[in-house]
Amino acid sequence: WLIRSYIIKFLLFLGNRPPGMVPNKFNYMTTDLKRLSKYFGVHLSPPSNVFEAMFEKGTLNAMRFVTAVAEKKKEGDVLVEGVSRELWKRIWRTDQDITQPVSLTEAGLKAGLSPNEVEEILTLSNSQPIKDKLKISALCLRLCTLCLCYLNVIVVEM
Repeated sequence: WLIRSYIIKFLLFLGNRPPGMVPNKFNYMTTDLKRLSKYFGVHLSPPSNVFEAMFEKGTLNAMRFVTAVAEKKKEGDVLVEGVSRELWKRIWRTDQDITQPVSLTEAGLKAGLSPNEVEEILTLSNSQPIKDKLKISALCLRLCTLCLCYLNVIVVEM
């Protein structure tokens, strides 16, 4: 959490606030997503309640599920990609939930997992080793991001 507070302080020092806190930034982001959707030909339909989807419900259960798929299926990068795509489609194309076990089950089945595998992975996704692995991954990502931000500031100042 110490690193998280440094990142937040660093972003506040730079004057950067997330789109949810700046109405114009949020409006630009949604317009930009529509433009990119049209340009790349990717059907995109944001959740009807973006705030609820991103901040209240979040994606923690979905991230744990994908992490558990990666752990269970060591050779299964294709399955990890498939499950990730199905979860993305649920939230960004059909405005469906990605936090409930039923939602995760449907995504896993569509991605090619058997019902037994999905049940095992759901159980595994709530285990402490998966939670710890996801925390470590998130921490490493934050550290890399912080280092890149710091290096970018140094290079810009030179």
